[in-house]
Amino acid sequence: MAHIWGKRIGTTGLATVLTLSMAACGGQSAGSDPSAAPTQGGSEGESTKVLEVWLPAKATDGNDAEIWDEVVAPFEEEHNVDVTFQFISWKDYEAKYSSGISTGTGPDVGYMYVEMFPTYIDAGAVEDLSNYLTEEDYATYTTLTDKYKIFGKFYGIAQSGPQAVSGLVYNKTILDSIGEEAPKTWDDVIRIAQKATQDTDGDGKIDQYGVAQGWGQTFYQDLNWNWYNFIWQAGGDIFDDEGKCIINSEQGIAAAQLLYDLKNTYNAFPEDTMSLINNEAFDNYFVPGNAALAFVGTSESTFNKLADGDFEYGFTYDLQGPNGDMGARASVDQIVLMSACEDKELGWELVKYMTGPEGGAKYRELTGSAPSTVGEEDHGYEVTKEALAASLDTSIRPIKAARRATEVYDFLWKTLQEMMNGNVSPEDAMNEVAEFANSLDYAAPAN
Repeated sequence: MAHIWGKRIGTTGLATVLTLSMAACGGQSAGSDPSAAPTQGGSEGESTKVLEVWLPAKATDGNDAEIWDEVVAPFEEEHNVDVTFQFISWKDYEAKYSSGISTGTGPDVGYMYVEMFPTYIDAGAVEDLSNYLTEEDYATYTTLTDKYKIFGKFYGIAQSGPQAVSGLVYNKTILDSIGEEAPKTWDDVIRIAQKATQDTDGDGKIDQYGVAQGWGQTFYQDLNWNWYNFIWQAGGDIFDDEGKCIINSEQGIAAAQLLYDLKNTYNAFPEDTMSLINNEAFDNYFVPGNAALAFVGTSESTFNKLADGDFEYGFTYDLQGPNGDMGARASVDQIVLMSACEDKELGWELVKYMTGPEGGAKYRELTGSAPSTVGEEDHGYEVTKEALAASLDTSIRPIKAARRATEVYDFLWKTLQEMMNGNVSPEDAMNEVAEFANSLDYAAPAN
């Protein structure tokens, strides 16, 4: 389904190095040096405990600490606990987490995305919530569904409903100018990309592009926008249910071929696409009105960039591949209780508070996030609310958890960059990734 917004002119590898020192990991006593390795639960005689929480720095204006201080203040008062936070950049988050757990200086409560879970599950570093969740919890949360399970179990509770959903955004003004409607299929994308790539001012240089997409990111984050949707729309996946990499299937090769052709056959990308991260390509070409299509996260911050544009735009989560398959990647990131937390009862209460109808709802109100508990007001972004609801059960999905996935994603990203540079064919690229992935051990550890 297409959704039209905007305005016209004038209108409104840890498994091999993880040596757990869990007794040394987690919360520290109030008043201790926060730079020192924390000790659990405080010394005898101290009345205030400390729970340490690690989160990625997510606030666009950098006010994560301010938001969370407001959210947890009632919990701290009720439980006589000091909740301390570390906010870590996305780029450094996995490395920081790996180092912290390996050295016994990690958090009591943390934040994990799908790619992270397998390593910490296999190491026994994150709690299986099977013995924590109650019937009341299942009745309270809308996110305790199969979509949020990892290896068939719950190891965390989602911070909100689906987040950072990747979609196709299009410049309707450009589409009108070339006689096109909102794209519904890959064929539409290919045709629009070619027609929209033009020299609009007659100076002999291309100044309008079919697709604004960046391939210069130094780590695999931009797979979120540049890959997952395409392989699902092709009807494929990266891993099967057993964890074997199947990316070199006919469907995986088709997804790679589409991207390769858009850049190297149809020349529909900007010339500097390989030096830009995807957000930069969006900012440099789509936001000023110089590209017809972009594949991006459909967050409020994305659409705020278009608020003052002189063109009408739309977006869709329901782009269809050759056989009608759809797929729109969503984050199902979760708050987790670490096994090293000494006071697990208190840590679990904090997890529920941070995600539930009290603290969690307050966080979602302050950040404009989708609800995750029954009867909660929806503070999600108004532009995407209807579209998210319409596509939730048809297109929107998380990536599949798989052991050694982060190593595979890193190799996949670098291989795709080589492919987009024209140094390797789509088929060879997918074969290389599958060969690398399946050379790694992806079996569950013996109990």
